[in-house]
Order: sequence, then C-alpha cells, then structure tokens
Amino acid sequence: MNLIPMLSGVTPPAAVTKMNEILSFINDQVLLSIIGAAFFVQLLYIILFFVKAKKYPKAEKKHKFGIVIPARNESSVIADTVKCLLASDYPRELFDIFVVADNCTDNTAELAREAGAIVYERFDPDPKHHKAGYALKYLFEKIMEEHKDKGYEAFIKFDADNLMERDYISRMNDAFDAGVKCARGYSNSKNIDQNIITGISGLWYIRDCRFASNFRSAIGQGTMLGGAGMMFAAEIIEKHGWDCLSASDDTEFTMRRLNQDKIKTMYVQDAVVYEDQPSTLKDTVRKYMRMSRAICGLFFTQGIKSFFLFFARWKWTYIDMFITLLFIPVCVLMCIWLPIYYIYVLLFNGIYGYLYELPGAVDQFWTYLKTILIALSCAFVLSFILQALLAVALEHKKINSPVSHLIKVSFAFPVFMIIYAAAITLGVLKKPKWHQAKRNVTGLSADAVTGKSAEAVPPDTPPTDEEKIE
Repeated sequence: MNLIPMLSGVTPPAAVTKMNEILSFINDQVLLSIIGAAFFVQLLYIILFFVKAKKYPKAEKKHKFGIVIPARNESSVIADTVKCLLASDYPRELFDIFVVADNCTDNTAELAREAGAIVYERFDPDPKHHKAGYALKYLFEKIMEEHKDKGYEAFIKFDADNLMERDYISRMNDAFDAGVKCARGYSNSKNIDQNIITGISGLWYIRDCRFASNFRSAIGQGTMLGGAGMMFAAEIIEKHGWDCLSASDDTEFTMRRLNQDKIKTMYVQDAVVYEDQPSTLKDTVRKYMRMSRAICGLFFTQGIKSFFLFFARWKWTYIDMFITLLFIPVCVLMCIWLPIYYIYVLLFNGIYGYLYELPGAVDQFWTYLKTILIALSCAFVLSFILQALLAVALEHKKINSPVSHLIKVSFAFPVFMIIYAAAITLGVLKKPKWHQAKRNVTGLSADAVTGKSAEAVPPDTPPTDEEKIE
C-alpha cells in the first residue's frame, strides 16, 4: 500500500512525489518483507508448540568427558559451579573439570582448585584478547598438550555461573552415543524470581527452548547455541582447536561447525542447565550490546555464507540459522528506519494537509495514527504477551518461580523487547566495552539443584602448575 501521500486534491512537486514513492517502495516491498519473513518462522514455531522434542535413548556406553569453564573474576560463583558438577550422577572417573582463570584479579583460581577443578591461569595484557574465546583457545591447547592421554571423547563447556541437573552429563552422553557431535541443553534460570528483569531475561531463554528448539529437534534440524551449556565431540577440537574468538563464541561455534563441517547443533531437552540472569537494567543492556555487535559481524560472514550453502546442500538448517542471525540487522532496521519513516509519513501528510487546507485532513491524520497504533498493539504488544503466557502455561513446572510472578513478567515482556531491540541497535552502532556483571548469589545453589551436598572430589591427576603468559 502506498502510504505517501494519503491525501488527494493537491499534487506535491514532482521530485517530492518521486522521493515519497521510492521511500514507500523501500518500506513496503523490501524492509517489511524482510521483517515479515524473519518473524514468520518464529510464528510458525509458536503455532506448532505442541510438537515434542526428540528423546535420545539411554546410552549403551558411558563416554569420557572433559568439562571446560572459562572464568574471569568469578570468585562468588565458581566454587558452587564446580561443586554442582561433582554431584553429577555420572561416574567420577569419566569426567574431569578444567577451569581457565582468565586475567583474574581475585582468587577465582584458588577457589576453583580447592573445589576440585584442574586450573590454569592465563594473563594476557592485550585488551582485545580479554574474551572467553581466547581463554578457551589457551585452555584447549593445554588440554591437548598435557592431557591428551586421558582419551576425552567429548567436551562440555559451561559458564562460571552455571548450575546443572545431576543427570546433565548423562543426558548429553545419551545424545553423543546416538551420534550427535554438537548439542545444547534446556536453558533454565537460577534467579528468575529475583525481580522483573531477571524474570523476563530467564523467560526469554525458556521460551526459545520450548518453541524454536523443540520444533527443530522434532524434525531433526539444528538449533543455535545460546545461553548456557554446550557439548561437542573432541574430534572437532583435535581438527580445529578452539577457532571461535568473537564475543559471541557459542554462536560462532554453531555457524562454523555447520558451514565448515556440516555438523548441526542438536537440542537435548532433558539436559537442564541454570544460568545467572543479569538483575539490573544496566547489566542487561550491556549483555545484549556486547552480544549483538558480535552476532552482527557473524551475520555478514557466516550468516551470508550459510544462505548460499543452502542452495548447494538443500538443508533447511542453513536458511534457519541465516534467519536467526538476521534478527540482529532486523532489530536495527526496526529501531532506526521504522520510527523515522512513519513519523515522516505522519508529519508530511499532516503538514501538507494543513498548509493546503484539504478537506478532512485532520480526521485522516488521526485515523492513520490510530491505524499504526492498533497495528503495533496487535503485532507487537499483544503477540509478545500471549507467547510469554503460553510459555509459562507449558513450562511453569520446570521454572523455579511462583506462577503469579511469571504472569507479571509476561505482561512486561513487550517492554523487554523494546529494551532488547534498543540494546542491540546501540551495540551494533557503538562498540561496547567489557564490564563485569554483578553475580547474584541468592538464587539457586548447587545443593538445591542436585538435592544433595557435594563435597569436593580431587581429580584423578593433580592440577598442573599455574601457567602464565607474560
């Protein structure tokens, strides 16, 4: 529909008319089509909410795992994370826990070592290398050099603030034994009931698991690594090392494995991991700013590559991952182009009708404004509230929070989406700096998750001496 001009009776100058036609074509035929395509796929996942994720049979063999955790000034949470892992129901002799204390100025290394982890310390003065990807690259080099004889068949990466169910490794072992080379689990939240901000952030990941990841798993398609926890075959590290050095290394890992190795990331619904959500608006904005800039860069490299590989390999996962990465540019377009364009349309038609005293100009202006507001209310506000409520109805038994709190969170969901989109736009336009997020130690504890007290168990080989890069 050509929106400019909406009034008739007086013709604007030819140059203005041509410009308005071009703007209308760009908006209606190009940008709205891109936005519509991106959201249509997500809508499809929500409509098919009843589809059940794939269940992996109990493994015939228990494989050897290496658990890797990058940590930077995580003294408030690292011991609890190691403690939770040691309470796993998986045989202790079949997994080792490695922590890389990366450029720490606190006692993260000491606490992780006392808790039972094999610890390496890394110090690199280059601020460009102060990312988890560089820490993991260093850690895997040490593991391949000093622990290759352990015979690790797969690795699981956690963040320093994560907690996991006692059967997490077992469930990933089931998937690995079934032939899965890369997988993610169910992303739950440690502190979803702390406040509205943690509630919305936690529900965002739960919603993604319940809708998008469930459906992808059911039809045998890959998903995107995101949030906490990821499992991958040791052969990937043996072949590539850790080759993901962006600020969103999990997303980069997904795309590199898909594009380079034809390995899809599968979803393991029963492998539940809990993540500490940022509890302040400032930390939330910083988190998504940092993430968005990295993913935007990946869209124009790995995402575009995935788009073209679809036509060579004819696998839906390639287009699906392209569309998933496309959400970052789409958010930027929605935050910049749409407000500017529609404000221009309203002002142009309102001022044009007023100056030329066109009959009914004021009434048409307000009618058009109401139409925009109604469309936004239905397509944005109402839709996000409904999908949040649906996620709560389906998943509330798995969420450590009163339903009353989750309902409040659901009605605040559209506000979060505005903040989310604005943070993404700021992150793309302005290079964000790394800031230490405040950890929340009042949420779930290791004992609460595992249902037992986990004592530190020494690894089967003593920790190596601290390694330092001067």
